[in-house]
Amino acid sequence: MQIIERRAFNLLQYILTNNYCTVDKAMMMLGCTERQLSYDISKINDLIGENISPIRISKGRIVVSNITKKEIKALDLTNQGYMVEGKNKIWLICIMIFSSATQLGLNDFITDFKSSRSTVINDLRKLSQIAKEYQVEVLYTRGRGYHFAGKAKNIRTLVLFAISSIKDNFLCKEMIAISVRDKEYTTKYQTTKELTERFIKEYNLPVIKEYLVPSIYFISILSYHCKSLMYQPVSYHEQLWSHLPLYTAVMNLYQSLDDDIPIEEVEYLFILFISMTLGTDIYSSIYTKENLLLRSLSKELANRFEAITGARLKDRENVVNNMYMHLQPAFFRLKYGIPVVNPVIDQIKRDYSEIFSICRLVLEPFSDYVDCFIPDDEIGYITIHFLAMLDTTEPNKMRRRAVIVCQNGIASSALMKNQLTRMFPEVVFLDPCNLEDFKDIKEHQYDLIFSTTDQIEKPLGKHLFVIPSILTTDEKIAITETVYAEVFGLKTEHSITVNAILDIVSEYADIRDELGLKNALGSYMKQKNKVPRKEVGPMISELIKEDTIQFVKEVSDWEAALKLGAKPLLDNGTIEQIYIDAMIENVKEHGPYIVICPNVAIPHATNKVGVNKLGMSYLKLEKPVNILDNPEKAVKVLITLAASDDKTHLKALAQLSTLLSDVKLRDQLVACETFEAVSAMLEMVSK
Repeated sequence: MQIIERRAFNLLQYILTNNYCTVDKAMMMLGCTERQLSYDISKINDLIGENISPIRISKGRIVVSNITKKEIKALDLTNQGYMVEGKNKIWLICIMIFSSATQLGLNDFITDFKSSRSTVINDLRKLSQIAKEYQVEVLYTRGRGYHFAGKAKNIRTLVLFAISSIKDNFLCKEMIAISVRDKEYTTKYQTTKELTERFIKEYNLPVIKEYLVPSIYFISILSYHCKSLMYQPVSYHEQLWSHLPLYTAVMNLYQSLDDDIPIEEVEYLFILFISMTLGTDIYSSIYTKENLLLRSLSKELANRFEAITGARLKDRENVVNNMYMHLQPAFFRLKYGIPVVNPVIDQIKRDYSEIFSICRLVLEPFSDYVDCFIPDDEIGYITIHFLAMLDTTEPNKMRRRAVIVCQNGIASSALMKNQLTRMFPEVVFLDPCNLEDFKDIKEHQYDLIFSTTDQIEKPLGKHLFVIPSILTTDEKIAITETVYAEVFGLKTEHSITVNAILDIVSEYADIRDELGLKNALGSYMKQKNKVPRKEVGPMISELIKEDTIQFVKEVSDWEAALKLGAKPLLDNGTIEQIYIDAMIENVKEHGPYIVICPNVAIPHATNKVGVNKLGMSYLKLEKPVNILDNPEKAVKVLITLAASDDKTHLKALAQLSTLLSDVKLRDQLVACETFEAVSAMLEMVSK
């Protein structure tokens, strides 16, 4: 049996699950040198054999064809002696506890995962910490071994999250086979997958692919759990369900599944399929009252986003409709404990931290409605919705036309379109579609295809580019270079690569340290080509200072409150009187939308007329005032915003959102009675 080192396996996973693989990114991910990376690739090529085209490095990228990827995935890698490591092992221990029919002790984990005693103890400790977030405990007793304690719904939520966290690993099936201790598991998984996909096709269910895959994995291990020591059915039955065509369909699917799954599980299978279904019809048939409230809530969230950011959303009707379509399955998932793993959540929180923080505050009414904490992964999807709205650009009437095929839902599709529109302004982009809808688009309607999946047949004469739904800077450069070269026959400035320079230098000089020269050139070119990041805006502590903070006992009415709150900005030349008038008129026209949480309002005007520069002020009233004389919209703190554009104030607003999203911090801000107290709180979130 051939053994391959774990770092090489991790590299292979990265290559197989990413469409654009760069050497720099792989080195950073693996913590290795370029020499070590080349060694790992050679070991992978030895492993896959001579009959498969080798993986190679070219111009700073790891090059592998889609055909090669398919051939590698088809190999029986379970016989290659790989080792599970890192967080994957934590998730697999979770699945093992969930599915084991025998008592589990430390030695079981040590033996099955080829780990040391100390490593396993550390992994169990980490799993215990994660489980607490789901109100689940990891316990050990002599009578039961390692097991979970908690509500059955919460335990399943934890296990679904574990599956979602490893589903994109190309060895996922093989790893789960270790957890369920069944060498035939991969066959069972394949059977479950085929039955589920046939069921979806037969009933024409518009499923979201990113939710479908973990559900198939969960169904495939359900029979193991049903025979386990800790099996508990989850009862969710609602009278209306049994009359629905989908419920009958799920019952038919159940009858074709493993005999070891009891009839009580039909309801949970129904929930799994509902939670992954996109569209309004199916939810309308389940809920009436809830759908009316969700429709209203979608409008409220759009209003809150405008109220907090001061931005006017483009194509508002489309915004609300997309939000409604997302909130329906999100409501169902949160109500019944079906987790979602957002594959780009880290990138969203890193690259769009301001909008992400604001969206946490925007979603407070939704959190109150479902009566639970909204996880970051769900907030990330809402962030994508609003990012797409902020970044919308006007269409260009140019020659080339492109279709976008995205399997990751409405939000990812919208953001993907906006990224590509900015990258290729000379291309007209059709509305995004999924793989099934793409088949109905006539070939004469497009020239290019941008797709998140390689499971697509490229028509003759068309250009296909397989890309992620959210692009990093490196990926944008690589895709831009490829598209301009392949479609337009042009070379971009980024085509001047380190390897090209090395080729020229080697013709005329002897290179003593090629690796050292390559690294030095790479560092220089990154710095040289680096686009200076525009100033993202001041911190909130730099905007709200002593001369813009006021404490007043009371005011005569809400209009007087808005005028007084804006007075410091008027006095220092930040705004003109016309802006204050516009704030008041906006409230009269659109309602008390400026009240974004109990006791706090953010007065602003949606247009920028009368704003000379960015500014904010803080007004504290000892006696609350009712906005539009509505007692339910009473406020004691008014934070007036004057935004000069749609971007530079977002950092300050994100910091304010951090304060207002935390009930304790919000109450402290409202309770402040001195400049020093307000300043201390603003400084705290500005760090």
